[in-house]
Amino acid sequence: MEKDERLLPVPRSRDLDISHHEVSAGYSPVYDEATFEDKRSIREYFNVIYKRLPIIFTMMILTTAAVAFYMYRQPSVYQAQAGMIIEPRKPKVTSKDAININFGNDVNYFQTQLLLLQSPELMRDTMVRLGLHRQPDLLGDQNKGVWGTLRSMFSSDKNASEKKSSTLPTLTESTAESADGSDQIILTPEEKERAERYAGIFLNNLTVLQVDRTNLVNVQLQSTNPQLAAQVANTMAKIFIEQDRERETQGAKKSYEDLSKSIDDLKTTISSQEQALIREQDNSGLPLSGEKGQDLNAGILQQLSSQLLTAKNERRDLEAKYAAAQRANANGEIFATQGDNEAVQNMRQQLAERKAKLDDREQEVTKQIQEKKATRSNMLANWTEEHPKVIAITQEIGQLEKTLSAIKKENSGLIDQEENELKQKVAREVLTGLRAQLESARKREVQLEGAFNTEVASANRQGVATTRLTTLMREIDTNRTLLDTYIQRQKEQELAISTSLPDNVKISTEAQVPDSPIGPKRNRNILVAFLISLAAGIGLAFLLDYLDDSVRNSDDIGRNLGLPTLALIPFQNISEKRKLSLLPGKNGHAGQSTALITMEDNRSPMAEAYRHLRTSLLFSSAGKPPQTILVTSSQPAEGKTTTAINTAITLAQSGADVVIIDCDLRRPRLHNHFSLENGNGLTNYLSGEKNPENLLKPFPSLPNLKIITSGPIPPNPAELLSSNEMKNLLQFLKGNFKHVIIDSPPAISFTDAAILSTLVDGVVLVALAGKSSIHLMRRFKQRLGNIGARIYGVVLNGIRANSVEYGYYGYGYYNYYSRNEDDSTPLMEQAQEGASIHDTKE
Repeated sequence: MEKDERLLPVPRSRDLDISHHEVSAGYSPVYDEATFEDKRSIREYFNVIYKRLPIIFTMMILTTAAVAFYMYRQPSVYQAQAGMIIEPRKPKVTSKDAININFGNDVNYFQTQLLLLQSPELMRDTMVRLGLHRQPDLLGDQNKGVWGTLRSMFSSDKNASEKKSSTLPTLTESTAESADGSDQIILTPEEKERAERYAGIFLNNLTVLQVDRTNLVNVQLQSTNPQLAAQVANTMAKIFIEQDRERETQGAKKSYEDLSKSIDDLKTTISSQEQALIREQDNSGLPLSGEKGQDLNAGILQQLSSQLLTAKNERRDLEAKYAAAQRANANGEIFATQGDNEAVQNMRQQLAERKAKLDDREQEVTKQIQEKKATRSNMLANWTEEHPKVIAITQEIGQLEKTLSAIKKENSGLIDQEENELKQKVAREVLTGLRAQLESARKREVQLEGAFNTEVASANRQGVATTRLTTLMREIDTNRTLLDTYIQRQKEQELAISTSLPDNVKISTEAQVPDSPIGPKRNRNILVAFLISLAAGIGLAFLLDYLDDSVRNSDDIGRNLGLPTLALIPFQNISEKRKLSLLPGKNGHAGQSTALITMEDNRSPMAEAYRHLRTSLLFSSAGKPPQTILVTSSQPAEGKTTTAINTAITLAQSGADVVIIDCDLRRPRLHNHFSLENGNGLTNYLSGEKNPENLLKPFPSLPNLKIITSGPIPPNPAELLSSNEMKNLLQFLKGNFKHVIIDSPPAISFTDAAILSTLVDGVVLVALAGKSSIHLMRRFKQRLGNIGARIYGVVLNGIRANSVEYGYYGYGYYNYYSRNEDDSTPLMEQAQEGASIHDTKE
């Protein structure tokens, strides 16, 4: 097994035995450093800023211009100052012999006064006192918000707004007087909201300062209207003095008001109590006073009590009789218990009379039947039973017998029914009579009991009325005494209020209308905006640099991947592409792209960079140069095909036999760059054609360079590349060519590159500066490491002029190869062309 030398140090050029077609020992790879430091140099920081100078300048210019435009659109601000003297409070005089000592060190008092000067209520009262709450357009465009400010920045009415703000609102005499503390102003909701809003605006521009070691306080107010600023400052100082006096006398006035209210309440109470006493005397109805009146009441109560007891006894007897009658009626024995009752006797007589009448009728019908039967017997003596007269009398006899039977039945049933009805009637009459007697007894008892209770209540009311009259008289006397005390204290409080008005707060200097503005500080704000925008732009540049996951230089590759950078390919700008298109190609065609840059313009920085790549690859492994090399990238459009072509060309230019294979079976591009047909290629061989000689297509400009195109695009590229035919093809090519360069699809998108990496000596990973993702490249490296593939290094493509490493192939190369205009030394190509022309002439 061949020894793995991937981790061995790179050998020096003198230790290698390079053949005639290999590069000279003077070349060295660009990854000489063994380690990559994580620290950035000052130049790298400068490059980060230089790379994003347009963003920084744009942010800085726009911000500074906007702030400058905004500041010069703002109106001038004026400041008015009113001076006040706030002395310590004088102690209250409690007696004529009291000693007044004023130490003047009440810090809390002064701090309280300063805060009260900045209270919103004071400023709102000032707005009302001046009548500013009635003017909707007092402040014009001030405090209009962010959008209002932006709109005003682009409006052309600045002069009109300044002219409007420079005039003082008209104040009427009635407004100033009606805002006094004695009169209460009723504000509409709109005026109240406007006064509070104006107060908030002026309060934000108010400054209250105490002069050190003095009792002087300066009230400073800023506004765009100088006259309004002075007027508001003076009015606010006056209202503060009034409110301070109001606060100092507030306690005494509150006590006086409470005493006045208590006196009025006492007077009302006494008057109502006197009226109640008079009504009580009129409505009490008291009897004669003394012992005779009390004996009369006692005799009446005794008589009513005796009558009430008699009525209760009668009611109890009737209740007993009524209950006995109900029980006898329920048992059917009411006649036995009430035999002497007149109703019972009448009922018995009626029943006897009814029975006698029924008996007489029965006898009469019986007699008629006997007579009919006797007549029928006489008829049968003369006629038969079929004779009509016999039949008729027989029918009459039957009818009379039916009548007799009905009479007997009626007699027996009717007697029982009438007897029962009569019994029920008698029972009802007996019970009704007893119930009427009982109800009468009860009513009499209730009447007597009501009369007794009324008499008792009357006696009680007379006692209560006497007690109430006594209580009312005592309460009236007490309230009159308390009223005299309150009136005396009210007089004393009036005297205290009149002699305790404070005078320790005064106005020392009234505010004058300022002549010159104090702001806004336009230049300072513009400078601050410039510095802040510059710092923000630089910060944004470093933030974008931090968030950028792309490969920027070789240090990024070393720090994040731990791989060497084989070559740095410069970015070809538009002028170089145009120059390349004008140059004649080696194959007779004009150069069209950088794919053949080493053939079309071998003195360009890109051609020199690819020669450096050739050198790095030849020195990438110890013992011998790599034979099979896979060129791939993590993402599409990173320059892997261009790198593979130029690598193959530079190796062929050194004299080695080289073959390049287009294994990108999904999007082949190799045949386009070499202007070849792609009808027959790699896929044909892998699909069954076993003649590799037909695959190799020559390149006229380099006889020792052979090309294998991809052929028709197959439906299963991965299966073809992992087949045994692909392995056999690589073994055949390794036996006939010094180097085999393989171009593959992007590694992250497809598995083709991972499959081919196990069949080659090593892999070259191509990255595009500013586009290739470190994360994707790290994933691809881990994937190749897991399958045991070897990575020679990374080719960093697209190095721009603002990069630190551009000096490798950029300015340094052009400066070295630039010639003076008077230099007559011909180039090798020119010399060869001249020699050929001379030979032709000869």
